[in-house]
Amino acid sequence: MDRIWQILMDFAAYPNWNPYIKEISGEVKEGSKIKVHMKQEWEKNGVTLRPRIIRLNPGKELTWKGSFFFPGLLDGEHSLILEEISGHKVRFIQKEIFNGIAIPIISTSWSIEKGTVRSFGDMNNALKKRAERAR
Repeated sequence: MDRIWQILMDFAAYPNWNPYIKEISGEVKEGSKIKVHMKQEWEKNGVTLRPRIIRLNPGKELTWKGSFFFPGLLDGEHSLILEEISGHKVRFIQKEIFNGIAIPIISTSWSIEKGTVRSFGDMNNALKKRAERAR
């Protein structure tokens, strides 16, 4: 579990392995703002957000909350969570909770829900490969 947490917290290495979150920078501390650049494989430029860390439980969870354009339009709460299953088995949970006034419009769109799920899967697989190579 510690190894996976180390990989997740090594933001400088994200461009080397992470196909979805291309950059994270800033102080990892509850209440601080960080810079996160995400790019889905079919996007030309991706999106850069400056969310605030709202939960940090070292070794177990990092959650940030950010907004697209302005707060209340489309907000996203992104979590990276580790759960120990047994021995050397760890469950990695990555989730996003969207809310805001744009949800009714966007929920009919393919890009937010399906695109996010696909990108999470790509990142999760890359994390698994990186963790297994590190053994």
